[in-house]
Amino acid sequence: MPLFRAFGITVGVHPTFFLLPVVLAFNTFGEYGWLGVRDVWWALLLVYTCVVLHEFGHALVARRLGVPVSNIIILPVGGVALLGRIPQYPRAELLIVAAGPLVNFVIAAICFILLGHWPRDIDDLNPASLRWADLLGFLLIANLVLGCFNLLPAFPMDGGRLLRALLAYHYEYLRATWLAMMIGRVCAVLGILYALVEGRYLLAILFTFILFLGNLEYLQLSREAALRRQPTDLF
Repeated sequence: MPLFRAFGITVGVHPTFFLLPVVLAFNTFGEYGWLGVRDVWWALLLVYTCVVLHEFGHALVARRLGVPVSNIIILPVGGVALLGRIPQYPRAELLIVAAGPLVNFVIAAICFILLGHWPRDIDDLNPASLRWADLLGFLLIANLVLGCFNLLPAFPMDGGRLLRALLAYHYEYLRATWLAMMIGRVCAVLGILYALVEGRYLLAILFTFILFLGNLEYLQLSREAALRRQPTDLF
């Protein structure tokens, strides 16, 4: 479902995204009521606004490097900029991938400068309280978490893609993808185990999606490589 268009790029929401506010409301209502649900939904809106800015970081740098970008799709597990082709040059991929987390770190730095100090009582930050300090503190922490989490070397997250780009300086691109995917599998499985032990089931689902998407992208690249190697009969 398209939401808006900016810089020639359409931003849309995948239908599965709407499961996320429903699940959050279900987990929140029993203890905090509708006011708690309102606060959680407001926090969700702020976080996904930062996710969209993160994806625009990828998309605008990709277009600058000649890689077409059709859409940005918002998913329950984050967002994705749909590139017209996967950049198979390490330097281009490094620049495109690094641009997303860099946006989050820049937002966090701006919030820190405006706030003037590290947020106090991080666990009690409520961006819906309409207090300027709470809003800036929440955005500061949220963007640091988004930036750092995306740098985990779990392919196809940004950290996994950065790892693949570095590996591609020494290996053929498909081989570099396979190595990044295998390292990403280990990270995703460890993340799932940690989340289950801590009772953070949404985080476990997120790492499961990461595990699935990494395998899916490698299989797609394998098929494309096989088609390129396949001889064409001329009649």
